[in-house]
Amino acid sequence: MIVCAWLGTAVAETPQQQADKLFAEGRELLTVQKDSKAACEKFEAAIKLDATATGTMLNLGLCYENLGKYATSIKWFRKAQAAAAEKQLTEYENAAKDHTVTIAPKVPTLKLTVDGPPEVEIRIDGERIDATTYGQVELDPGSHEIVGRAPGKKKVIQAVELKDSQNEAITIAFAESAVPVYVDRGAGRRRIGMIVGATGIGVLAFTGVYGLKRRSDFFDTPPGSEDEKAIKREVRLYGTTVFVVGCGAVAAGVLLYLTAPGKEQISDGTAFAPVITNDEVGFAVSGQF
Repeated sequence: MIVCAWLGTAVAETPQQQADKLFAEGRELLTVQKDSKAACEKFEAAIKLDATATGTMLNLGLCYENLGKYATSIKWFRKAQAAAAEKQLTEYENAAKDHTVTIAPKVPTLKLTVDGPPEVEIRIDGERIDATTYGQVELDPGSHEIVGRAPGKKKVIQAVELKDSQNEAITIAFAESAVPVYVDRGAGRRRIGMIVGATGIGVLAFTGVYGLKRRSDFFDTPPGSEDEKAIKREVRLYGTTVFVVGCGAVAAGVLLYLTAPGKEQISDGTAFAPVITNDEVGFAVSGQF
């Protein structure tokens, strides 16, 4: 068993070997099978294993260029150009530079203007945009969702459709204050706790009345009689049992009430935002409900 385990470890591929294998598979898909989408997936997996592979960066640029995703493509060509320059790989550097020059005019750009407080967060397709790049955000052609958040303001969502080489300007305006929406997930549990607790209090009240009544009967009964003994047994059996049940119900009710979840905010508000496409300009209601 030890020998088998040792052999298994000996033949396991290293991350570099896995990256090389994925790169070769990607090249096969890109150059022979002409499947750029599948090739990009292989190269993306390879770059995660070897983040410094200039050749993989170049091929990511190529396959995304074939897919018409020019912003993603030029990002990888720029990375490849910088990596090649650092490693003095002149051929790779020139190839990346040539593709960058060719693709740059095709990349759609978005100019963002933010009308709101300083602490604004803008995300496009889930990726946070640095404020220093608001003037020229490079995006792939197609549909994109812009989400703006600011403290104390309603979240703003805008949609934009971009074509090749298109330059679009959009203003993200935070005009209205947010009206948070809450959900009380513990309301039912607290209600049950109140019912159980109230039932327990009722049981304890009944026990008190019952005890007073039997106490009066006890003192009206001749000492040492069978009736006196019967009252003692009855109080000990039923009175004590009902008292314990009442106390337990009160404790359970208090526990249910105190451990119930509190109110939870599920939305930071709803906003009207313009929708800009190649065919129409309109408004849409956005937000979480």
